[in-house]
Amino acid sequence: MNPDSQELRSRAIETTMAQFDFAKVSAAAAAVGWNISTRPHHLGDVPLPDEMREIARGLLEKAWDDEEAQACEYCHGGLRASRIDGCLSLQFVIEEAYFVTAVDAADQIT
Repeated sequence: MNPDSQELRSRAIETTMAQFDFAKVSAAAAAVGWNISTRPHHLGDVPLPDEMREIARGLLEKAWDDEEAQACEYCHGGLRASRIDGCLSLQFVIEEAYFVTAVDAADQIT
C-alpha cells in the first residue's frame, strides 16, 4: 500500500469511528440486552464502548482492506462495517431479514 493510500485508509477509518456514537449504541445495546458471546470474561454483559470501538476498528480495517471485492461487509455481534465503491460505513444492526433471489426463489420452486 503506498503512503497516499495508507493515509486515505487511516482517514477513512478514523473519520468513520469519530462519527459513530458508541455511547448511544451502548445504551441501545443495554436496552435490548445485547452481548457478545465471544467475551467469556464478561459473559452476558453489554460490551463497554471501548470494547465496541476495538471490534468496530477491526471490522472497518477488514472492509477497507478487502480489495478483492467491489462491495463487502464484515459483521460481529450487531456491528457491521461495509465498503461499497469507496464508501466505508459502520452500523449497529438490531434486526434484519434477507431474501436472496438465487437461493430463496429456488427453494420455493422445488
